[in-house]
Amino acid sequence: MNAIVEFIMKHGYSVLFGALFAHQLGLPVPGPLFLLAAGALAAAGKLGLVVALTLSVAACVLADWVWYEAGRLRGEKVLHLLHRFAPDPAAADRRAKRSFAKYGPPILVFDKFVPGLDAVAPPLAGTSGTSRLRFLTFETTGAALYSGVYAGLGYVFSRDLDRVAAYAGRAGTLLGGIAFGVLAIYFIRKLVRRFMRKSQVERITVPVPTIFRDSIDKP
Repeated sequence: MNAIVEFIMKHGYSVLFGALFAHQLGLPVPGPLFLLAAGALAAAGKLGLVVALTLSVAACVLADWVWYEAGRLRGEKVLHLLHRFAPDPAAADRRAKRSFAKYGPPILVFDKFVPGLDAVAPPLAGTSGTSRLRFLTFETTGAALYSGVYAGLGYVFSRDLDRVAAYAGRAGTLLGGIAFGVLAIYFIRKLVRRFMRKSQVERITVPVPTIFRDSIDKP
């Protein structure tokens, strides 16, 4: 962890941007640790917190936009590429599609906290036909939440950064699970309300008895 802090101190914001961009592209770069380090350096006055967060969000959005456009252009071939090293690539493709079909584009708000899902959600948004504006809205919100949580942890616990780094992955997974639970409750409530409205309409729209229809039709 200290090595990452020193690396950012030496090279500045460009390293933070490059690390987050590479992480979201899928390269083996520990993006959350760079965010923790940036938060700690901001607490020490070595970096500007607003600038660090802005660059982190921009890096995440740009990298995921690459995958989104790849999904629009290449379709399911992108998913096969991402899952090529999975034990069962076909099953991994099906799970990813089911998750996106269940939650839709709002999944982009929380996907970065779930390892594996963060890689497939942007191209799935592209293959599903999600508009660019809608993608960028949810993606930017998710990138801001992701960057803010990890940089915030680094800022608050800057004096105990190694311990925070050890628990950061678990904390992120827990937060992601909570967020998905909230999202699931939202969609369940939405479905229940739609069902209730439909039931009310069916009760109100009662068919006219045949005897009355006959009397109305007679001159």
